[in-house]
Amino acid sequence: MAVIEAIATTYLEADAASVTFSGIPSTYEHLQLRYSGREDAAGAEGALGMRFNGVGSGYTYHRMSGSGATAAAASSTSQTAIWLWWCSTAAYDAANYAGNVVDILDYRNGSKNTTIQSTSALAAPTGTDYVAFVSGLWDDVAAVTSITLIVGFGSNIVRGSEFTLYGIQE
Repeated sequence: MAVIEAIATTYLEADAASVTFSGIPSTYEHLQLRYSGREDAAGAEGALGMRFNGVGSGYTYHRMSGSGATAAAASSTSQTAIWLWWCSTAAYDAANYAGNVVDILDYRNGSKNTTIQSTSALAAPTGTDYVAFVSGLWDDVAAVTSITLIVGFGSNIVRGSEFTLYGIQE
């Protein structure tokens, strides 16, 4: 049976340009990040980017998303982060935060690239809700010792956003 333990929680008491979990122990097999977040973007789209070990290059992601009866897919290589969709925006929905669960697989394995899978949802004020599934890759075999989340479209992650990092041992 797998054991999941909370490693650290960050609750933003003020807006912040990024959130970082550092000094991640190497005692787990996988990590999981759960968050409820919002950014201060002026438009309807919101995303947070995930970086490992402070590195701002070498990321690839694939995204499948849906809203109402509309489905979409996208992918991109050579990115500055793995872009996690959706994140609520202050301009679009000032009251709600989007939820996301991100699995970071084999984060300490020094012989293969770190991969993630993410599931997120946003209840929109317009009545059209959003879901997204993301897979991502960091093209580096270094063990992950820190995780940084950055904003995709705005300047800051908004006060009240909450992030918890878990370790999973099988």
